[in-house]
Amino acid sequence: MESVWRLAPEGLDAWAVAAFLRHALPPGESLFRNVGRALVTPPRVRRQEVPVESPVEEERLTEQLLSALSVTVAGHIASGALDVSLSGGVDSATLCAQAARHAPGRVRAWTMDVHFADAAERRNARTVARAAGVELVDVPVPDAVLPDLFEPAVLSNETPLINARAVASFAFYAEARKRGASVLLSGAGADEVLMGNPEALTGAKARVEEDRRLAREVLRPSAVDNLGTTSTVEMPWALESSEASEEVRYAAWVLRELVLPPELRGARAHGLTVRTPYLDAGFADVALALPESTLVRDGAGKWLFRHAVRSLVPDEVRLSRKTPRYAHTALSSPVRARWLELYHAWLTPSRLEPLRVIDPAAALVLLERYTRLSPDAPEASGLDRLLMRLVSLAMLQAHCRSHTPCPES
Repeated sequence: MESVWRLAPEGLDAWAVAAFLRHALPPGESLFRNVGRALVTPPRVRRQEVPVESPVEEERLTEQLLSALSVTVAGHIASGALDVSLSGGVDSATLCAQAARHAPGRVRAWTMDVHFADAAERRNARTVARAAGVELVDVPVPDAVLPDLFEPAVLSNETPLINARAVASFAFYAEARKRGASVLLSGAGADEVLMGNPEALTGAKARVEEDRRLAREVLRPSAVDNLGTTSTVEMPWALESSEASEEVRYAAWVLRELVLPPELRGARAHGLTVRTPYLDAGFADVALALPESTLVRDGAGKWLFRHAVRSLVPDEVRLSRKTPRYAHTALSSPVRARWLELYHAWLTPSRLEPLRVIDPAAALVLLERYTRLSPDAPEASGLDRLLMRLVSLAMLQAHCRSHTPCPES
């Protein structure tokens, strides 16, 4: 794939920047002037609407799901993928266990030690590694390196970042490559095809509305007017293929905009290939055809999947509830002062004016308001998402204008 930097020497498109901040950028449009994005058509598979009431039918679906995953993982193992990213959640734990069964004694599991990593999941990762009989490689990511890695992470992802987790992943992949990993299996996408977070859609709608409200505060009025009314009414995933269900359209949007760039591009910048077995058609089509009644029970997602992997994954891991991992703000960082210094350095008139649609004075007002907040303030995460997006956009524009080569690991 050709680098965007060779295709977009003129920088970012002003209309696209405004549309992006308002969640109104069409799937085929990019932030870069005269550069489009390849469209990926969401699968047309739809969930069965008839609830499964027969234990025999439920068990048949369980076996079908587990078989599809086993075949998918076996294919990756056969092609030489012997390393697994192990967060400690049920998705990555299952991948690790499956890989170990297909390649006994040859698999390595990789974990990330960063301050916002969930302590229970890190314990679970150790439990899974012992149970599967795989080597566990723990990669420390010091908080102090994250602000300095923000710019290279943004440039490698070729898109704005919205939290420090993506930056930590960038550091994690760099270290994994140094230690010999070349192809890494990731659990990314499991939540999206298996309804791992039943409340995700409701939460996403609230975040989109908050992002749009905050974006309006920093966009010049003319930029908002040029977007029309669509960006204030429709959810961004409504712009995806109308032939797919809302669930699939939402999943496609989340994966393209939030999940996959740090997983794929961030790793690729270091010469590491990340593969996502849960998104392979052989598994995803089976998962997306499962009735919702088999996946969501008592408010928890992935029920049938958790049941299917009962012989692979220890119960304390298999039955653990989903841990929210969306928000991580500069305010909650142990190196808060360094993050705020970075924000102040990039959110200046000289950095923001080239974007043409941002009011630098308004951005500064929001930044000053942000610096006075406590980490647990209700508005902290929304403001941080906006500020990280603005800093990212300024970095992308500056990089295009400088005509410097894309950073190498």
